[in-house]
Amino acid sequence: MKQTKQEMVEEYLYKKRQFNAQRMELSDQLSDFRRETEQLVAQVMYLTRNDIWDRGQFYRAVEANAAKVEQAATNYTRYLVDREHDATIEYKRHIDRRHNQ
Repeated sequence: MKQTKQEMVEEYLYKKRQFNAQRMELSDQLSDFRRETEQLVAQVMYLTRNDIWDRGQFYRAVEANAAKVEQAATNYTRYLVDREHDATIEYKRHIDRRHNQ
């Protein structure tokens, strides 16, 4: 069954909204993760203030894990951008085919 131009536009816009919503959700989750990590580090530092241990090493380990999470988020965001780009190309291809018929 062939899609009408209006249906194709609606589908394209729907997919674009989905990609944007996923990116916003990912951004929100990343912000929450950063905030919670900072709170956790502060809590650990407070609870162990009289203990002898290497706080710098602990903080570097937390930062390394946070960096890994942020890298994964960046990669997923790039994936979403690529998917959105692919959807745009596919939409334009469909439009061009319809105009050439």
